[in-house]
Amino acid sequence: MKLSREWISDYVDLSDLSDEDLSRRFTEIGHAVDSVEKHGADTVFDLEITTNRVDAMSHRGMARELAAALGREF
Repeated sequence: MKLSREWISDYVDLSDLSDEDLSRRFTEIGHAVDSVEKHGADTVFDLEITTNRVDAMSHRGMARELAAALGREF
């Protein structure tokens, strides 16, 4: 599933994380990063999300999971 860093940032503050740090955090919470692509000023992460994790199959769901993992407000 492709996720835009810019869209996830609408829900949780990621300003202090580099793309590499964010990739590492995705992996730590159980979502393997297949690829990372730059699209202008945005970065798009292609994540492997298992079918039993429908809660993480949207920008909002993934942002909620990142907020919990990072200890930040959603």
